[in-house]
Amino acid sequence: MKVVTTQMRPGYMRRNGVPYSGSAVLTEFFDRSDEANGDVWLIVTSTLDDPTYLAQPLMTSTHFKREPDGSKWNQRACEVTLSLEGQK
Repeated sequence: MKVVTTQMRPGYMRRNGVPYSGSAVLTEFFDRSDEANGDVWLIVTSTLDDPTYLAQPLMTSTHFKREPDGSKWNQRACEVTLSLEGQK
């Protein structure tokens, strides 16, 4: 699957990282790879094109391996913590 994002607000690709302008174009590819040994991988490849800050496109890739069951997933409800410290 291909996803193209335009008209983004200026910001940073990562915290304290590469900036991008409002004219940047982010293109992402989501690919699933089924291996012969039964492993399933999700590969996300991102390309950031920004003529304002970048001389060439910035490419990153991230991969995620599917777990065979939910044994490593420790799902729990969100917790809300209120702090009244410093309030009068």
